[in-house]
Amino acid sequence: MPPVEIKPDIYWIGVNDRTTDLFEGLWPITQEGVSYNAYLIDDEKKAIIDLAKSLKTDEFLGQIDQVIDLGQLDYVIMNHMEPDHTGVVRTIRRVAPEVRIVCTAKCRDMLESFYGIRENVQVVADGDSLELGKHTLRCFEAPMVHWPETMVTYEPSNQILFSCDAFGGYGALRGTASRPRRSRSSLAEPTLRLGSTDPGGLE
Repeated sequence: MPPVEIKPDIYWIGVNDRTTDLFEGLWPITQEGVSYNAYLIDDEKKAIIDLAKSLKTDEFLGQIDQVIDLGQLDYVIMNHMEPDHTGVVRTIRRVAPEVRIVCTAKCRDMLESFYGIRENVQVVADGDSLELGKHTLRCFEAPMVHWPETMVTYEPSNQILFSCDAFGGYGALRGTASRPRRSRSSLAEPTLRLGSTDPGGLE
């Protein structure tokens, strides 16, 4: 699926995985596949919320490139440290070394343990805000949804909750945008069921 503009300047940039046999090495997903949902806000400051598994790096970077030049990226909002949310982080840091990772204090410690990343990490506390321009993001700790470092991110002007692993499920997305994304100047306009911000609602 190409990137989908779900609200003005807010894009789903996730990728499907139909090659992994076992999710987290335990649960068979050969039939369903899985989607790694990530979002990009194209504002004065540009932010990506969540990433994708490392085996989807090329496809994920291609999604970003259809919306912005990766070198313009200011922030990666890291809601959760699990590799299906963070696997491409080293590649992003190589391409955009000044990008700032925004996460909880526990996530900062895990980020160093998992990936050896210590610089340009901004720790947020429960309820902290991040101003991007027209959009503001608020961060709320949600420990054990799914790991102890987890947070969710809320964009109040559109009332969008980027909910990390909460409300998640298996299944590669089968929806398509009504008009595929062709270039940065010509954006897809998807049909959303019930105003859902979940791309699973795309027709």
